[in-house]
Amino acid sequence: MGINTLKNKVYDALFSDIVSGAYSPNTILTEKFLMEKYNVSRAPIREALSQLTGIGILNSIPRQGYKIIQLTGQQLFEIIKFRSALESSFLESGYVIISEEKIRELVELNTNFANCPENDFVARWRCNCEFHLKLFSIFGNQYAFKLLEDALNYQTIFFVQNKHFASADLHLALIDYLKKGDIATALSILKAD
Repeated sequence: MGINTLKNKVYDALFSDIVSGAYSPNTILTEKFLMEKYNVSRAPIREALSQLTGIGILNSIPRQGYKIIQLTGQQLFEIIKFRSALESSFLESGYVIISEEKIRELVELNTNFANCPENDFVARWRCNCEFHLKLFSIFGNQYAFKLLEDALNYQTIFFVQNKHFASADLHLALIDYLKKGDIATALSILKAD
């Protein structure tokens, strides 16, 4: 998140509670309940709720509160297919602009990912997202970047709550093939990831 403001602290705590399953999918989160739980005023709670609603983690229910969005299997499948098509097409058409400096940044992110504790699914998923977003940022298309970021956010709850194991190994292999200039293999690995 960057700056450690009260809103960011509340956002991080609420996000972690949501993805770790502290709230059942049918729970209606109210501002009052969250103010008491996190011992803060209404303003940082509203800001955090607004941000979580904006990225598709929560759904606002007028005069009731906020409900955690649950993806169906079909919705998850559609997001994965979308990500595969989006990330692959940009890599295929733009791999020639990936510099050695960008490769080093990807290696550093992957090292951080590999060092995440295996049982910290939130941290591992965040590292996974950072890697994909960093790779995609190289192509300079802010509109498509936002779409990818949204898709990753939608997947977050599913992957963390289902304790899906994200591995740094495919990222390492992807980096190796990008270094070698073997775009066909790099694309295959990205699609598998």
